[in-house]
Formats: sequence, structure tokens, C-alpha cells
Amino acid sequence: MPFTLHDPNMKKIDYPVGIKPLDFLVSSIEKERKSESVEGIPGNIDYGFNYKDREVTLTFWLRHFYGEYDNRLIKADLYNLLDSEPYFYISDDRLPSRVLKVTIDEQYMPERILHSPFSELEVKGNVSGLPFWRTRYTTQEIESSGYSAIVEKYGMADGIHVDHLKYRYDKNEFTVWNGGNVTVDPRNMKLDIRIAFGTSKGTVRIDNLTTGEFITFSRPVVNDHLDFFGTKVLLGATNRLRDSNRKFISLVPGENKIKISNIDFRFCTFDFPYYYK
Repeated sequence: MPFTLHDPNMKKIDYPVGIKPLDFLVSSIEKERKSESVEGIPGNIDYGFNYKDREVTLTFWLRHFYGEYDNRLIKADLYNLLDSEPYFYISDDRLPSRVLKVTIDEQYMPERILHSPFSELEVKGNVSGLPFWRTRYTTQEIESSGYSAIVEKYGMADGIHVDHLKYRYDKNEFTVWNGGNVTVDPRNMKLDIRIAFGTSKGTVRIDNLTTGEFITFSRPVVNDHLDFFGTKVLLGATNRLRDSNRKFISLVPGENKIKISNIDFRFCTFDFPYYYK
């Protein structure tokens, strides 16, 4: 089925005339199992697994209209297209709200069909970074623009919960909804938490009561933004990781009960995309 290329800023890239995307094939994610055999113990000891990579194949259909020189120009346009960005976000047109981050690194050559004006091309892609699909939007876009099931950007397949559309909070205890099926881990995924215009003389603490994880911050805060952007801890524009417990909270799929203690603030925001296997 057709697919769409997006640049690193999530803007759609138009295909040159004569180039048509046919199919976007994505395999499951490979797992690397960690185990050990110990003498005297039957079988092996299973330490779990790490997610590795997944195979990606893009198929194109090319047609030239004005002779052999046009055929060469179309191939030149295709080569330029697939080398125009350091990486692409690719979405399947049947599920346009999710993208996969892909690079094109291997050589490829369109295959001419019996001297006809048609050529077919199969390109192997490499998943860059995380092997998970992610939404084109983040939760702050849901917060700012509102959710509509008939808007293609959101659709109805991403697990958005109509009872948990808020990702900006003005209370100390609230629920953050993760509509994906992957735990959002700030050590390697986008998760930006901002406590805006906060004031505290004690030790600020953020708890995810669902997972038991918590963050503490021991430096006084005076009407300033306290940000936990991924693994960065910022007070205003200053890095203050050393004033924290150097731990982070993750967001499991579904409801996450959050509690913020020992700080008065105007509002708090959570900004992240949903991730899918």
C-alpha cells in the first residue's frame, strides 16, 4: 500500500512526477535474549531481552513519458529524493498518524520491465534509533488543538482516551494517559515534563504512583520553570542534574497516577508521542 515520506520536521515530501510509492513493508522487532547456563542447574537462566532492529522495505513504481532521457532524469530525481534528508519519517497511508524513522543507506537500482516505460524499485531501509512506531503528533498538540476523531492527524486507532485528553495540569495529583503500547522511558525517548512558575523552599518530588518511580530536586525554586526534559534537569536555562536524585519516571501504557509534592506552581505539562511495537 502507498506510503508518505516526511522530513525531520514532519513535513510531507512530494514525489517527483513519474515516481509512485507502492508498498512499505515492516517486519516485527528482533529480540536479543540474554541468558546463561550454570553448571548444576537444568536449562538456562533467563535475564530477559533487548529490542534490536526490524527490517524495512520500500517499493516504488517508475514511469517515464518522453524517451530514454526522461528515464534517466526520473532515476536522478529518485536518487536525489532518497538522499535529500539525513533520515525520513515514513507513514503508511492506511495508518497516517504513525511514523517510523528510517535511513536509506544501501545501494539500489531500478529494474526496467522489458524495455517498457516502466521500472520497479525495491529499497532496503534501516530503522534509525528506536525500532518503535511513534505518532506524528505529541500530547501537547492534543492539549492545544483538541481531539477530533475525524481529523486525519489523530484518527481513531492510536489509543487516545476521550476522558484523558488533558496534558496540562494545575493540581498536585492527576492522571497522565499513555495511549501507546510501549512504556515511555525518558532515558531514550521523548518525555518533557515542565513545572511552570514554581516556588519551593524544600525538596521537590514527582512520583509516578503507578510504577513507584520518583524524581527529587533539592535546590530552592523561586517563580521559575523546573524542567525534566528527557535526562536533562533544568532550572530556568541552567542544568541542575546534580541537584536531583538522578532518577527519572517512565510512563507505562494506560493510566499513570502522578503526584507532585513540596512546590507551588501555576501549571505542569507532559509532552511526549505515543510509541507502538
